[in-house]
Amino acid sequence: MKQDRQFEDKNSKKDSLIDNAQGILFEKEFITSCKSNERNENKHMNQNDQQNSYLKSQYESDSSVLNNSEFQDEEYYQNNDLLLKFENISKNNICKNVIKAFFANLLDKNNDLLTDFVFKEKSQNNARKQTKNFTQQYNFNNNYLHKLIQHPRYGKAFEFYLTFEAEHWLEKSKVKQKEDHQIYINFLKLCCCNTDYSNRLIAYKKGKKTAFNNKQ
Repeated sequence: MKQDRQFEDKNSKKDSLIDNAQGILFEKEFITSCKSNERNENKHMNQNDQQNSYLKSQYESDSSVLNNSEFQDEEYYQNNDLLLKFENISKNNICKNVIKAFFANLLDKNNDLLTDFVFKEKSQNNARKQTKNFTQQYNFNNNYLHKLIQHPRYGKAFEFYLTFEAEHWLEKSKVKQKEDHQIYINFLKLCCCNTDYSNRLIAYKKGKKTAFNNKQ
């Protein structure tokens, strides 16, 4: 009887150890399975994040191209509208009025435009003296206007004047046809930004009309 009880106890301990071992194995398998699922979920989430990031970058890139294209289209139509207006205005004395106003502004003693843009290395008096010589030799026609726009010294000063000072001058001046003057000023600003537009300035050689180009 005693031997039988000992045998039963041994079997009971054995069964208990087996159950514990199976429980541990099951627990390990469960943990491994959870971790594997978690890794798969993370991998899937990373793939989704990468895809979303790619789609977002594509959308931003496409939006940027579209916005830039829209801006270019708008600029194109605005420039065309300005060119049509320029072709239709009466240009008598307008160019002369604008250039004279520019030279007066350039030679103003209270203005630093001359030494800021034209003669940075010279004194105010010396710069004004040289500019006076330039203005006295200037002929108020489209040929000289074209040269002024492309001049290595006075060209940038002229663009600055057209952009920041010309409208103020026009507002206070007593010139007639102010709207036409404004169109002419806007056209000259366009020529300063892109000299290709200056081929719309017409010069006369021996009574014949000729257009400018950048090779002149």
